[in-house]
Amino acid sequence: MSHHVPDSRISVPERIIIIGDVHGCFGELQHLLEVAEVGEKDGIICVGDLVRKGPDSAEVLRWAMQTPNLRCVLGNHDARLLIKWFAGQKPDRGTMDWEMRRQLGDSYNAAMEYIRSWPLYIDLGDFLVVHAGLDPRIHDVRLQSPHDLMTIRIPEGMNTPWYESYHQEKLVIFGHWARNEPMIRPNVIGLDTGCVYGGRLTALILPERRIVSVAASRVYLRKD
Repeated sequence: MSHHVPDSRISVPERIIIIGDVHGCFGELQHLLEVAEVGEKDGIICVGDLVRKGPDSAEVLRWAMQTPNLRCVLGNHDARLLIKWFAGQKPDRGTMDWEMRRQLGDSYNAAMEYIRSWPLYIDLGDFLVVHAGLDPRIHDVRLQSPHDLMTIRIPEGMNTPWYESYHQEKLVIFGHWARNEPMIRPNVIGLDTGCVYGGRLTALILPERRIVSVAASRVYLRKD
């Protein structure tokens, strides 16, 4: 299964809203879109992990498939769904994955094909969106491994988080690593604020670099 594309540049609207890890928290997603006053002329980018863990992954996927101004990068939980789908493995009965598949019904395969179309990164020139991060020793995103783009935290052979050694000027926006507050640096912004764990769902609005967030309705999953 390969999702690494040589160039995933897309046309740039005047305003772009980049949303952190949703994890099936559909109610909070709708609230965030209202707070950010997202319109049809805005571009929307999700940093991956739209699904799994939370309560309404099917609704999140339906929304995503019906939103023409949305682009997503592939997260590790999205990829896990694809791997099982490719292998013909059905989710265990009673799990959230099973419930998502039940709710999607006949549209399940179409939803998996939709996720399959997501790139590992979106490069818009001045900024780059990935799910987890980059190996800072590799300066060309096209040479980054899919595994790192979806899962990296502390690179192999290093002792500190990847962003501590990332010194390029291009802004990298990522999710994956849940924190109580968004991580904001001149060249790195982390948007996963643990909505599914009872935290917040956070978005970055460009070009003004404004952060907006909404509180989770409740704790859907206890953090390990």
